[in-house]
Amino acid sequence: MGMRGRLGAGMGGWLAAAALFLDLSASAQAPQPERASSFDTAAQQAVLYDFETHTILFERNADQPINPAALTKIMTAAVVFRELKEGRLKLDQDMVASTDAWRRGGAVTGGPNMLITPNKVVKVGDLITGLVVGSANDAAIALAENISGSEARFVAAMNAYALELGLSGLSFRNATGFAAEGQKGTLRDLVKLSAHLIETYPESYPLFAQRDMPYGRNRQVSRNPLLTMDIGADGLMTGSTPEGTHHLIGSAVQGGRRLVLGIGSLETVSERALEARKLIEWGFRRFEIRSLFPAETIVGEASVYGGNRGFVPLKVQRDLRLPVLRASQDAASLRVAYLGPVRAPIAQGQQIARLEIMVEGRVIQTVPLAAAEAVPVGTVLARAQDAMLELSRQGVVKGFRWVMDKVGFGSRTPDKQAPANGQAG
Repeated sequence: MGMRGRLGAGMGGWLAAAALFLDLSASAQAPQPERASSFDTAAQQAVLYDFETHTILFERNADQPINPAALTKIMTAAVVFRELKEGRLKLDQDMVASTDAWRRGGAVTGGPNMLITPNKVVKVGDLITGLVVGSANDAAIALAENISGSEARFVAAMNAYALELGLSGLSFRNATGFAAEGQKGTLRDLVKLSAHLIETYPESYPLFAQRDMPYGRNRQVSRNPLLTMDIGADGLMTGSTPEGTHHLIGSAVQGGRRLVLGIGSLETVSERALEARKLIEWGFRRFEIRSLFPAETIVGEASVYGGNRGFVPLKVQRDLRLPVLRASQDAASLRVAYLGPVRAPIAQGQQIARLEIMVEGRVIQTVPLAAAEAVPVGTVLARAQDAMLELSRQGVVKGFRWVMDKVGFGSRTPDKQAPANGQAG
């Protein structure tokens, strides 16, 4: 592994401080979605995500908006699970199903339901199981109305949760997934939401692995075909649109390793099951996890402004691992980036930079970097010297922009200029 350039050379935006080139060995290659994967699928949209390393192993049209249909209930479940975790909801608590829940989500609609009748008293635990296992629409409406007072207010909580997680590709209009103008999702964000649910609510997530549920004289059966396959599947949900396309978000664990997948816009439910199985089995078969750096490894340094020294070493705070393709030859490049120079004082352990793992110029994983040592404020003389140096640097940058404007290049971006590495500031 080699290093090029002195770390901490940049300023004025998230800048690449240095590039590191990592030979992943002659038997492995970092994931290169679509191009190097040699995997094909009939799905119009697809995502395969490594849960431990937060790495996309495969993607196709991952940011293309789709009608999420019943996949909407993954967010419905996330809001309900949060209510449980934060103590505002109890599993043995009683809820009353409204006439609206029966009329729009009950047996009269022909959709998945728990056969709830108006004014029926149902335990929260039963409603949640009906939602997660049976994708019951009446359960979704009943939970939404009882938790928030109305489905509209519950949907507002769903959208707020999506924004909180940075999932801008999700927009909800109801708790069921019924087709509605403005209701949309992307497979990338639905997979990220599912990974968040798995990680954040381990006490509730196992419900997704339940194949069926008895309720009264009836039995609700999960529509997730992965649960019947011997591939380690333990969730999540399926969705079908009025136009006759079929989606699936699933997860499976093999050998202690979890993959989360999403596939969209398949023509039949049997094709959906086949393509989902193909993708997840391919992910387990073709990729292995390799260690890059153990926790506390120093991988570079960042320049400091106003400190008692000019640079601070940067370290990874956790073991850094990466899924790599078997039986291939290539290398990944690593890049340290930060907003700098970083102003002192800097506390030990303070996150001040990031490590970007790249394949062919595309960032496949981002890891926060922390200061390995504390940097106190420097002397008055040291701070004055830093101020003069920064002033001279800014003068060079502004002078360069003035020249570019004069020769006609500046008119293309009159208001702002990207940093030297091409990233937005």
